[in-house]
Formats: sequence, structure tokens, C-alpha cells
Amino acid sequence: MAGVESREQGLVLLGVAIPNLELFISLIGAFCLAALGIAFPALIDQSTFWYQRKGWSFVKMSLQNAALVIFGAVGLVVGTYVAISNINSHFANGSL
Repeated sequence: MAGVESREQGLVLLGVAIPNLELFISLIGAFCLAALGIAFPALIDQSTFWYQRKGWSFVKMSLQNAALVIFGAVGLVVGTYVAISNINSHFANGSL
């Protein structure tokens, strides 16, 4: 059980070293969710199946994937803006 105890101690030390970790987790989440969860799967789908679809099926797939990439980009920008504004307002109030 020494491994479990050392992990718990590491988490406690991380919590003490970075008391406002939730602010930075939201910033990292804004980057990762928009990119890895929304935009990249659409780009991978487009690059994988572009040659298998012809005509209207290709246009439909391309429009769907473009919409997902745009939605992911908007989510990345809005999520990052909100996370950074939360960090700024938190530290502007003088709370550490």
C-alpha cells in the first residue's frame, strides 16, 4: 500500500502548491474538449473517408465535418475567454 499512500501525499502536495487548481483545470478543459472532443474527430473522419464518398454524400460529410470544426473553434475561443476572465477576476480581487 506504499504506492497508494505516496499518490495521496502527492495529491495533497499538489493541492497545497496550487490552491486554485479548478481555475486552471477549466482553462485546460476548454482547450482539450474543443480540440480533442469535437474538432479532431471531424478532421480525422474527413481525412479517412474522403475517397469513399462521391457526389452528394461527400458534400454532406464535408458540411457536417466543417460545422463540427467551426463549433469546436467557437467552443475553444469562448471557453478560453471565460476561463481566462475567471482567472483574472479571481486574482484581481486579491485572493490567492
